[in-house]
Amino acid sequence: MNLNQVTIPSVAVETSVAFYKKIGLHLIVHVPEQYARFECPNGESTFSIHKVEKVALGEGVIVYFEVENVDKKVKELEGLQLHGNTTTFDLLPTDQPWLWREARLKDPDGNQLILFYAGDNRKNPPWRIEEDKVETMEDSRLRRNESNSLEIERKFLVTLDAFKKEAHTQTRIKQGYLSTDPERTVRVRIKGEKGYLTIKGKSNETGTTRIEVEEEIAFAKAETLLKLCLPGIIDKTRYEVSINQHTWEIDEFYGDNAGLLLAEIELSNENESFTKPAWIGKEVTADKKYYNSYISMHPFNTWNEK
Repeated sequence: MNLNQVTIPSVAVETSVAFYKKIGLHLIVHVPEQYARFECPNGESTFSIHKVEKVALGEGVIVYFEVENVDKKVKELEGLQLHGNTTTFDLLPTDQPWLWREARLKDPDGNQLILFYAGDNRKNPPWRIEEDKVETMEDSRLRRNESNSLEIERKFLVTLDAFKKEAHTQTRIKQGYLSTDPERTVRVRIKGEKGYLTIKGKSNETGTTRIEVEEEIAFAKAETLLKLCLPGIIDKTRYEVSINQHTWEIDEFYGDNAGLLLAEIELSNENESFTKPAWIGKEVTADKKYYNSYISMHPFNTWNEK
């Protein structure tokens, strides 16, 4: 197996074509306003850009280009006015703790480019894992489940739909419950094209922390288990909005729960600080009627007070 092609998104392909030609890539395929592919000046790898309507928010794509002399390349690019009347670097050549020398800049779409020289340290750093000590996927999954068995999150009502413009992903979710016992709820979920089985324990007094164990299961198995769930299947779209180091998950409910908008933020500890966006309203973390397991049995449109 060989990685020899990377494709990144662009809202203005022709602007990006001019940018990448300036930094030294050779254009070999070009569909105006839609797609372009380049050869790298060294090696066998190719690099391409394709048209999108909107580039995702957040850190986005990070592309590394290795050069023999980072400082020389930076001086060369500074004279090419890649960003209007200048070339702006987010980081000038710097020796990094991982033994690479790097400089960083962005392309016209905000994708992060890193010019670096690593030499043998790219694939063979002093801390490279020995082959007989490489963790298997199963080992990693089990270790991750053990370390992430506590769910720490806070829940809020949402007052405005402005979050939709800020969301970088949205996924349709259907979920039901095999058990709504507050001591041990058992949930079946289909999220996009994946299935999950989740068991949650009882929340602590603040409603913030509880044990959670989740396993991905086959999509077909999740569909079968949904048929065995208690009445009250929940249908919703989950939007994800990144703000600083946190991700807000906002659920827009449908059917008997239409009109309900709930936001959750997962934390590393109960006292962790975070930024509240303008569309966040009253906190309902400790209010059990906003648990999905409660909503499945008592739909939002049956509440006396909304």
